[in-house]
Amino acid sequence: MISRPILFVLLSSTSIQFGTAVATTAFAEAGPLGAVWIRGVIGALLMTAWARPNLRTFTRTQLMAILPYAAALAAMVACIYLALDAAPLGVVSAILMLGPLTVSALGSRGPVDLACVGLAASGVLVLSLAQGTGGPMSASGLGFALGGAAAFGAYIHTGKRAGRVVEGFGGLALALLISAALLTPLGIAYRHSGIAQPSVLLALSAAGLLATVIPFALELTALRSLSAPTFGLLLSFEPAIAAVAGFFVRGQRLEPLQLVGIALVIVASAGSLGPRGWTRRIGAYNRALMSNPTVAALAQVPLFSGLSARDLSAIAAVAEEREVAAGTVLTEQGGVGDEFFIVADGEVAIEISGREIRRLGPGDFLGEIALVFGGKRTARATVEKPSRLYVLGEAAFTALLRRQPKIEDKILTSVSERMRFR
Repeated sequence: MISRPILFVLLSSTSIQFGTAVATTAFAEAGPLGAVWIRGVIGALLMTAWARPNLRTFTRTQLMAILPYAAALAAMVACIYLALDAAPLGVVSAILMLGPLTVSALGSRGPVDLACVGLAASGVLVLSLAQGTGGPMSASGLGFALGGAAAFGAYIHTGKRAGRVVEGFGGLALALLISAALLTPLGIAYRHSGIAQPSVLLALSAAGLLATVIPFALELTALRSLSAPTFGLLLSFEPAIAAVAGFFVRGQRLEPLQLVGIALVIVASAGSLGPRGWTRRIGAYNRALMSNPTVAALAQVPLFSGLSARDLSAIAAVAEEREVAAGTVLTEQGGVGDEFFIVADGEVAIEISGREIRRLGPGDFLGEIALVFGGKRTARATVEKPSRLYVLGEAAFTALLRRQPKIEDKILTSVSERMRFR
């Protein structure tokens, strides 16, 4: 029986792809740029209503980080919609996967990642040469899809700085508003005359709901208990879901050779973005690294589970092993903390508003997202029995990432995939 978090992610991907397919039904009346403009405005307003950011509190430094992030987002969605005007949804979705795949490979430079990018590139080549029901893929469709993949990669990279300087989802809401503003001149200039028809606005509103609000809520729930590599593995199947959505909503039937190209991209994505723990057990050198108990403990944390044994060893080198007495308070609800904890031995109680919600034992951890994004602690953590903890401080972790940016690329690529906006 499929678990709830996995089901939620699959439903999220299905909602995104069917929402995008619904948006393409308005291309004839609104035009692709008109459609992406209206959908972008609707998505931004919905996210702003949900996150309720205080726009007056953003600093100049934060705005300078959010602006390129928003520009990359605007470029990505504009290229996607222009590509969809010339190519089937399943084909475009497959080509877009080159974005996170390439960023992942550049972040690790490992042979597996590079091989996966090569395999995905072979799949894109097959898609480019394949004869579909409407003939070969047009140069404009291929160009815009590749542009969307490049913008996807830029979106991940610009999200690195935005994630460091902006806490919570207020930054994302502001980025969506800026993205919608950037798309407005294009949407107005290239809109078709039927954009204001009630049926068109209804279709684009439905697309905004299906491709923004519903998947965001589903993923936010699922990712409380789902690791990044498992999420990446499920994300790999989006091109297949897109092909199904394109068939049912637009009647886009793909030919066998196109399905082969999509399959190559899916295999490459699963290999690069999915669980990679098996690669840490290959070779005597990796086995020696994994014999370190701190490295082994870090490997079980979702935030780090996509890293190599060498990368985990680098993080373990800046972690501290600490003996903690019973009664010690590790975090206070509402307080600002700068440490990430893994329980090696002992027991830690987690309380929210004075009510105990769970207890952590050996192998459990707390403070994963706070380590990357900062922010206030959401719970009080108290040591119940004498415990041995592995502690990773924010200052030491940040210094490590500056020395070894490939680790930061890998981690933030995973975070961007988990919290992505489509």
